[in-house]
Amino acid sequence: MKKHLALLMGTVIAAGLLSGCGSSGDETKAAESTAVAADQTQASQTAQVEAAEGDSGSEEEITLRVYGPGLFAEQGENGSLDMITGEETPGYDVVINKWNELHPNVHVELEAVPWENWQSSIQTAVLGGGIDLILHGASICDLVEPLDSYLEAEPEFRKEIYAVEQRRTDAVNDLSVSTTTGIQYVVDPMIVYLDKDIFEHYGVELPGEDWTWEDMLAMAEKMTGTDPVTGKQTYGVQLVDTNSTANSFFNYQMMASGFDAKVITYGKTPLDSKVDFTGEGTVKALKMLQDLGQYCSSNVREGVNVDKTLKADNDTAIRWDQSAYKHYKEAKAAGVEDKFVFWNMPAIEAGEYKGKPSAFMGSNNVAICKTSEHKEWAWEFLKFISTDETVSKWVSDCGRIPNNPSGMEFVKTEMGDKVAAINRAMEEIPDGFNNSTNDFFNNVSFGPVTSTMGVVISDLLNNVTTPEEAAETLQNSVDEYLKSIQ
Repeated sequence: MKKHLALLMGTVIAAGLLSGCGSSGDETKAAESTAVAADQTQASQTAQVEAAEGDSGSEEEITLRVYGPGLFAEQGENGSLDMITGEETPGYDVVINKWNELHPNVHVELEAVPWENWQSSIQTAVLGGGIDLILHGASICDLVEPLDSYLEAEPEFRKEIYAVEQRRTDAVNDLSVSTTTGIQYVVDPMIVYLDKDIFEHYGVELPGEDWTWEDMLAMAEKMTGTDPVTGKQTYGVQLVDTNSTANSFFNYQMMASGFDAKVITYGKTPLDSKVDFTGEGTVKALKMLQDLGQYCSSNVREGVNVDKTLKADNDTAIRWDQSAYKHYKEAKAAGVEDKFVFWNMPAIEAGEYKGKPSAFMGSNNVAICKTSEHKEWAWEFLKFISTDETVSKWVSDCGRIPNNPSGMEFVKTEMGDKVAAINRAMEEIPDGFNNSTNDFFNNVSFGPVTSTMGVVISDLLNNVTTPEEAAETLQNSVDEYLKSIQ
């Protein structure tokens, strides 16, 4: 029976999302984990092929409509050219072709859209009907299917992947319950990039795995000034995404997790929840953010022309960002991959996760639309995209990190020992953690607090406000929002 694949592609201008050495025991554990994952992936793919053989004998044909932003939009159907590395990266056609091979009677219509106005685009598409899977839909929880029952029914699948994000949302009408609303096919931990040359020139030792935010601050102070070897201006630190009001809260969230500064006690609804930004831990995190700002360049403080590229004329000793594999490729293309050490974020200083890197996990995820008429097949596609070897190879070829240990082998082949920081971040992230709705910050349920945080961070970095005043501003933002919905 002749099969057809319909591919729809929107205009794409996508923004991208997304190493501490482990002990020999960690490496053994990682190797065992990879071997198990590889066996499980092979078994899963065998089952899919068997299912496909059964489907080929059936006259029923199904169309799965996939819609949303992320890596599919960035790469396009036929691939793209990385303007920094000069590499040609593959298009998503390799993913669809593999799916078609496994399930020839289940057509996939994929419409990839840019990040600009992506949430409203998704909402409009879902209202139009017929959407089965939403790319990066996990945070739009009123539109998607809770996945916990699916995961409970297939515990072996959970063992094949690194991370699952659980959100406190109204998907089950109870913020006190963490719900899985999507599965990542790309994971994107925050990684620190240390310039070995600047450290050496100033006579500062590289940090250990248990370094703290206070350690970072002390190092940043020592390495801000005139480089004693080159005579050029250097800066101690670069905060992440200070040019984005929507994302600059990443800095606060990581520092708050580092100090175990929990802000939110969740109830069933926002009104039932308790939010307190005025506690000692919050003020401590805000002060650390302001103090580090002293050792940033002026453009980082002002959020203007912030360059994240790892390059030969780098002027910053310590910086952090997602997209670790992509940054490695940039550095390698410039011939300076050995100039930088890839390291983990400072250690959490107290609480349940003491000693682990300060928490952050970006992603590209896939969610099942709750109005889909083909949820079982949508679940199969979701498992396929997060575990299949061909998909993992595509993800890594695009400079991203697959959400499974088997796929990480593709990254390790290129990065070598520098992959250790990524491995540690993936292995030690608190189970179910996500950046949207955690105990330290929530950018979904409490009105304009995210934009307020963006303004507060800018004011702190430019010494327009104090940490105490910033905490009061955040608290007032939440209080006013809660009052408005009573």
